[in-house]
Amino acid sequence: MAREETISPQPVLLGLLMSRPRHGYELYQTFEAELGRVWQIGMSQLYAHLHQLEETGQVAAHTEPQEGRPPRKVYHLTESGRAAFEEWLRRPAPYVRHLRVEFLARLYFYRALSLPGLESLVAAQKEVCQSQMQRFARLAGSEEDSFRKLVLEFRLGQLQAVVQWLDRCLETLAVPEPGAPGPAGGR
Repeated sequence: MAREETISPQPVLLGLLMSRPRHGYELYQTFEAELGRVWQIGMSQLYAHLHQLEETGQVAAHTEPQEGRPPRKVYHLTESGRAAFEEWLRRPAPYVRHLRVEFLARLYFYRALSLPGLESLVAAQKEVCQSQMQRFARLAGSEEDSFRKLVLEFRLGQLQAVVQWLDRCLETLAVPEPGAPGPAGGR
């Protein structure tokens, strides 16, 4: 069985910098407040990812003096970082288990940044799920072992529920709610 790729919070950090530059602790606070129910990140992990993003040229930083405290680093998005974020944003989650984290984060940014293309993302995600549904249905149809067949049927049922939920996403998010939050941190 092929190994699943790991999920990185780096695109989320890039997305949080789309609206304006922020220092690390502010990024951490925004991450926790806006996406804490979706994605968990520790402070040291966040700073390690910011360092990696800076090394790859996706973010740049400058130091900002503070009265009575050491200067702090303020991060801003580079063109390379913006391109990486936008590419990630349009890509459907490859596995059902990534939907809970990556896909929900993508939905957040479409809404928070008022970005076009939500319908295309949902359609692409449905295609991924329907392709997997066909695969699991085919495997379940030819499986003779009752336990393995149940496992495949369970996975098929999960995918069917996800496709229904994706339709609900469009119904819910396609029309902005009155008083819905604007860009993260820009309220």
